[in-house]
Amino acid sequence: MISFKNVKLLVIAVILLCCMQVASAGIDEDVVSEIASDYYDVYGYPHLTANLACDEAFERGEEAVLYINLMNDGQITGYEADYEEIEDDIAEYGDTLTRSFMSSELASDRAITKAESIRATLSPVDPDAPVDVRLDTLLLGSVSSGKSLGSPAAFPIKIYDDAEAGTYELKLDVSYRYQRDSAVAPPYGDTYYWYEEMDQTMYVTIVIEEEPYFRVANTGSDLQAGDRETINVTYVNNGDDTAYDCVARISVVDPFTSTDDESYLGDMGPGESGTATFEIKVADDATVKTYSINSEIKYKDGHDESHYSEGLKATVDVAPATPFGEKIKDNASVALGLIFMVGVVVVPAHVLLNKKKVKDK
Repeated sequence: MISFKNVKLLVIAVILLCCMQVASAGIDEDVVSEIASDYYDVYGYPHLTANLACDEAFERGEEAVLYINLMNDGQITGYEADYEEIEDDIAEYGDTLTRSFMSSELASDRAITKAESIRATLSPVDPDAPVDVRLDTLLLGSVSSGKSLGSPAAFPIKIYDDAEAGTYELKLDVSYRYQRDSAVAPPYGDTYYWYEEMDQTMYVTIVIEEEPYFRVANTGSDLQAGDRETINVTYVNNGDDTAYDCVARISVVDPFTSTDDESYLGDMGPGESGTATFEIKVADDATVKTYSINSEIKYKDGHDESHYSEGLKATVDVAPATPFGEKIKDNASVALGLIFMVGVVVVPAHVLLNKKKVKDK
């Protein structure tokens, strides 16, 4: 005679064949309890910890990758057997078969501490922090208890050019699922699972180092097409550390040329400025407009190590060339002025010479 329990299992098996995908992905605990034997309750859960797997210090303007390692230190805290379920199945299916199912379920239940389908999102705790997380969300796979990620999570970041030195905290929001329980369905031993979602928030800290930070404060120039003139570029150290033996350099392109592309500034402490002078030749056919000249500052830190600033733009205006007629007029005016000055000097000397001759007679 077919028992009621076997009829029940047969009906449920038909239902499960129609919903195989649901079962394979994990189904609701109440459903599983109706179709399978849950011999054990295992207690525990995953627990992830985060730490940097790279240097914590960065410079202003730096583009880098922040490597974060995740470790799972989750533990199983206990077991509890359902002896009534065990006794019923031993009576129904025999001791050997039931105990093999019990062993299979217990092995499966130990996966309760495994974090699966990990999704991690990184963001500054302070939204005004000078850090841009270029790719803030990563899918990281699974981590078993006592293990770490196969390779650290890699978040590309950019430190703002004008970042203030200091310590900044980043938040790592992590979500994952874990296998909350499993159950075996006699008499064929099919195993079913159900899962729960878990969220964790962890923190890592980065440091933006103290260093000089240069800006172009002013550019003084009076450039015309076809002229050779000097430009004066004033730089200021807006950083929080002294720069030693500063040398400003320019790099010119058409319509400019220069054989005088370096200027010594000396030491520049925080808030101090220095003015560099460069000689520039402007091409005759230069377009009248505003140009940006590339420059940088080479300097030494307190450990006598050399560094280069980021690229600095010096803005200059090129005016039209002076017309030839005006140049002649200006040159004539200059010449007349010189003649007048010479006359002022020569005529009195001539008069004095004549007076001396008359006196001698």
